[in-house]
Amino acid sequence: RHHDGKKWFGIVMNVPGSKLGLASDEEIDVLEVKIRPEHIGSLRQKEGILPAYHMNKEHWISVVLSGPLSPKEIHDLLSESHELTAG
Repeated sequence: RHHDGKKWFGIVMNVPGSKLGLASDEEIDVLEVKIRPEHIGSLRQKEGILPAYHMNKEHWISVVLSGPLSPKEIHDLLSESHELTAG
């Protein structure tokens, strides 16, 4: 959450794969982040990025933390989410 404690910009969750549309019930660590709507479609084409589990699917994505995204890519997505949810 932002320092004022009101708005989420990211949340790490442990979710069964079946809840994410995967074939397995194995629990997966995901990071939910807010993204600009115009980037959602292209990001969802990447392996390791899924429609948001817990948030609005038009503005949020789930990033599989054990997936192929690099730490820098994950940090960049988290940073963008922080900016989008400020104020």
